[in-house]
Amino acid sequence: MLDLDTPYSRAAPFNPNQCPIELEDQSINAIITERNHQLNTVLHEISDLETIMNGIQNLHQQLVEKKNKIIESINSHKRLKLALWRLPTEILSYIFVYCLPEDRYLSPASRRAPILLTRICRRWREVAVGMPSLWCRLRVAVEHSDWQKQAFCYDVWLKRTLGHPLSLALRCYNNWTPLVRSLLHPYIHQISSLKIDFEQVEQPECVFKDFSALQELIIPNHITFKLLCSFAPLWAHLTKVELLVDKPDAFLHLLRLCPNLSSLKNYANFFQKKSLRPFTHPKLQSLRLYGDPWSSREPLWGMFDALSLPNLCVLHVWNTSTWPHEEFKTFLIRSACPLESLVFGGTVIMTVEQQAEYVALVPFLKVVAWNSSHALIRYK
Repeated sequence: MLDLDTPYSRAAPFNPNQCPIELEDQSINAIITERNHQLNTVLHEISDLETIMNGIQNLHQQLVEKKNKIIESINSHKRLKLALWRLPTEILSYIFVYCLPEDRYLSPASRRAPILLTRICRRWREVAVGMPSLWCRLRVAVEHSDWQKQAFCYDVWLKRTLGHPLSLALRCYNNWTPLVRSLLHPYIHQISSLKIDFEQVEQPECVFKDFSALQELIIPNHITFKLLCSFAPLWAHLTKVELLVDKPDAFLHLLRLCPNLSSLKNYANFFQKKSLRPFTHPKLQSLRLYGDPWSSREPLWGMFDALSLPNLCVLHVWNTSTWPHEEFKTFLIRSACPLESLVFGGTVIMTVEQQAEYVALVPFLKVVAWNSSHALIRYK
């Protein structure tokens, strides 16, 4: 507590009728000087306190504004949650489809759709689990550890397809094939599309038993004539095939085995020179042939002489060292096909004049010749 008492502050009040009391001027001036110094100090303290109070007031205002923004964010997200909750199931299902990865085959992962969609809330889980279209693409990877846990996860996934057509990617090993077959057995009649690698399987024909609903088959392994024949019951229902056959007679035999085939993609060079028995496939609409750019063989030797495709609409040929121009012209005339798209690429060498001849033979044909720098397109 500040003490401001002095000997003079207790003096009697000044009375003009009394005799003046002699005061020591010098002592009083010192007191006044000291009080002025004290006053300045207090004024500075008041100013400092006001500065602090203004700072606190500004901080308080900032905190109030921050509080209001947080409340606004909470309320907006509550409204969003309410809106999402009220979305019709049909719209929510439509959104879920666009949440799926673009991969052709999906692997179970907790941080990716569709599994992620089942972890948001109860309603989203109910909607996602009830959508077979979210679960109809699966890649089965057979690891050498903890197969029981993997099989359980795959089985839960497959159950959610609810009997709908299934697209499956599978890699087989000798010692794991029985385990995979046991997993897939309840769903074998749902599998309409299968990509299968059986390079390390001694008897691959055993893999394809009971795939009665299969329509699309992709095999990245080399297929021999004998292997083709061993799969014979399988081919009859297929409409789309992608594989590797490197002999013209095996290629034509494949077409004979697949009477319902509409699309065929083959990765190989034909190097076997022998006369081929003529064959007409009435349903094939799309044919894509991919050769070896480093091969010096005649990859399509004799094939167009033997083959007729009256329903062919799309033909792609890539990386063939030589192109049988006259043979192909005869093929177009004989097949009388409604060819719409003819695409050449890679090492295929074709002149503008040759392209013009094809356009003259087939109405409305589009010819595209790709090379390393550009594509030349000609229209009828």
